[in-house]
Amino acid sequence: MSLCLPKFLYIRNLYSVLLTLGDILGNIRQTFIKKIAIDLATRYPNQFKKDDFQHNKAKVQELSDVNSKVLRNRIAGYVTRYLTSKDKPNTVQPNFE
Repeated sequence: MSLCLPKFLYIRNLYSVLLTLGDILGNIRQTFIKKIAIDLATRYPNQFKKDDFQHNKAKVQELSDVNSKVLRNRIAGYVTRYLTSKDKPNTVQPNFE
């Protein structure tokens, strides 16, 4: 006998599982936040700083039409993280052959 859950309960439970996995695995960001952040960073490469979240937050507010503070902060945070990870040298995997 299978239990049929309403769709909203299934999505709610799935979302709580993803949040729990996010706590274990690290930050899980929505793809549209990543797309907007990378697009802003590539369009305006001289406007953002890799180590200054407050500056990037102001620039996201200035260069985009984001009205939500939460969304603005998440985009600015990803821009900061994207720029710092872009400057890191790529790690080379060891070859065991």
